[in-house]
Amino acid sequence: MSNQPYRSGIPDIPESNRRTIDFGPSSKPLIVNYRVGDWLPQDQRLVERYISELLEKVKQDKRPANELTPSVAQFKELVDKTPVLRMGFTQMFREVPPKFPYNLNPELKHQVPDYETMFRMFDYIINHAIPFDKNALVAIPIYAILDGPAGTEAGLATFLMPEVNRQFKNMFADWAKFLSSSDSRQYLTTEAGGWLSAEAHEVMPNFADTYECDPTAPHWGFQSWDDFFTRKFRNGARPVKFPDPEYADIITNACESEVYKISTDIKEQDDFWLKGQPYSLRDMINNDPYTGQFIGGSIYQAYLSVFNFHRWVSPVSGTIDRIEMIEGTYYADSPAAGQDESSQGYMTNVATRAIIWIKCDNPEIGLMGFIGVGMSEVSTCEVTVKQNQRVEKGHELGMFHYGGSTHCLIFRKRVDIHFLPEIKEKVLLNQQIATVGKGGSRTK
Repeated sequence: MSNQPYRSGIPDIPESNRRTIDFGPSSKPLIVNYRVGDWLPQDQRLVERYISELLEKVKQDKRPANELTPSVAQFKELVDKTPVLRMGFTQMFREVPPKFPYNLNPELKHQVPDYETMFRMFDYIINHAIPFDKNALVAIPIYAILDGPAGTEAGLATFLMPEVNRQFKNMFADWAKFLSSSDSRQYLTTEAGGWLSAEAHEVMPNFADTYECDPTAPHWGFQSWDDFFTRKFRNGARPVKFPDPEYADIITNACESEVYKISTDIKEQDDFWLKGQPYSLRDMINNDPYTGQFIGGSIYQAYLSVFNFHRWVSPVSGTIDRIEMIEGTYYADSPAAGQDESSQGYMTNVATRAIIWIKCDNPEIGLMGFIGVGMSEVSTCEVTVKQNQRVEKGHELGMFHYGGSTHCLIFRKRVDIHFLPEIKEKVLLNQQIATVGKGGSRTK
């Protein structure tokens, strides 16, 4: 069978002539620029080494497939018995994705040989804690396996299928149970490979002074990996420096994050899957009846690092108008993603997301939207506020549970808004990100 889809334009190479990516000591770095947030190493060689080590571990697993974790076994059984799924999962490991670094050489192939091996790797991952590694952290291991296959023509189609995403959701429910258990604390230590080690503190400085924890207690008081991931700031660590009503013209940062994109004159619908990944308002907010009010408005998007605080707070003072949870895809890659373009914009239209509509006290802002977008892995969005609840600037709205994540703020067309951060700027929680109306002359 061909290792290329007929539309790809990539030469069809005999299997005997294909090889995996070289990650040996004499190999050259393969920097993947679209990887952001420290969830995976930018050097693909480090990801390949991780996959190689994981393959060695699962080779020792001699159990029959029906004895794997039930959600994994059920997922595999569905693929085995559904022709279109079996075709998709088979072909995605044979095809070469037209994305870096595979586009450098059509002879390259994935290390993972087939979906049978993939499911054994899934089973290992969802039952084991993830160690810290300053130089080669693989914080989203399933995405590390699927990054290449998801970019193939077969992968693009298969990972959009609702039945596939339902199976991922079931499997991630099992993973979430593990991550919420005491067994997931294996690497919540100060030893080498631990998330509380001296090396980890280099990327999470002043940890004990910044976050609620007890360095004298086992695992510093964290009850599970998820407890660590959703840790809270200590009082005063991220103060609201622009409280209302005095600073009602200032909008503050809802997530500790890095700025991805700021767009104005947003279209009601656009081709979000094409290069540039323009925002498509109606798709982002799931055909919400508020769509018409935000056509021509502005969107601010920023993404979170694996090392960030993963809770969301209100960027304004007002009342929670309405909340909507939207189930989406987990590994649907953008057809336009490549060496220099991630799927950040694309994912706001197709991934699992929580939308919180806030009626701001300041009439110059009025109704605005917060969108929390869970990307890959468990990627659960938990909302902690309720409809009609009063919130002040800096009040908690919700949180991401383990998984990659990004967020958006949406403003109406008539809002005279002036954004302050630069693209790729890292912005602390509750820091000023925009002013409105006559406050447009204010600076950080």
